[in-house]
Amino acid sequence: MRTGLSATIVTLALASTLSAQSTKSVSAEAQQANKHYAQGWSAMQAQSWDDAAREFQVAIDSSPTFALAYYSLGRAEMGRKNFAKAIQAYTKCRDLYTAPVGTQFSSQLANRQRINDQIFEYQNAINQAQSQSTAKGSSQSQSVYVRELQARIQRLESARDRNLDEALTDVQVPYFVPMALGAAYFRSGQFEDAEREYKAAIAANQASGETHNNLAVLYLTTGRFDEAESEVRAAEKVGFRVNEELKGDIRRKRSGG
Repeated sequence: MRTGLSATIVTLALASTLSAQSTKSVSAEAQQANKHYAQGWSAMQAQSWDDAAREFQVAIDSSPTFALAYYSLGRAEMGRKNFAKAIQAYTKCRDLYTAPVGTQFSSQLANRQRINDQIFEYQNAINQAQSQSTAKGSSQSQSVYVRELQARIQRLESARDRNLDEALTDVQVPYFVPMALGAAYFRSGQFEDAEREYKAAIAANQASGETHNNLAVLYLTTGRFDEAESEVRAAEKVGFRVNEELKGDIRRKRSGG
């Protein structure tokens, strides 16, 4: 059950989002979807995984091309330890980013509307991440995530203002999608798939210390200790704080302990 404080957080986050971009340019569907998206993240903060999954699904039902809602649904399914459903949600999120343009937009006007809606979605996601940072303290992972979303907003706005069609070429999957998909595969024991997705995440954003850290855990699990240490160094190089226990485990395993 969501508390009054959680509801207040949702209201403040939405108010901040609405002030960042006039809702006149945002579709009613996107506004409704983002309301449930914010409520879903409020439930996530309370670790109410069932409530979160339900809210994210409503957001998806309101706006079927809302890629970040699928990503968030995957996060909720991970909380519920339903890794198969998490993989499905993350895969759908990835597919939305790479779908051919013609399957998404029937006209230039529809394209412009979708761009405005997507900017709105990214702004809302930034608000959610920043509210979590305020509550728990900022981390390298959150900072990289926010910078990724801010960069996407800038590219969409710039492309929209210069040449509408150009905005549609930005189909690179955000690094945090394959990173999350890799985690779901890892928890399912599908290590080859997990490694592939982690590497895709790093290729998309070398600054994600969390991905380097996760890959180090995978290499430790599969007995590749030199590679595990290399990923630990890569994580620390970009400012990610690696757990000392992980580093100790790698050292012990290397020495045969």
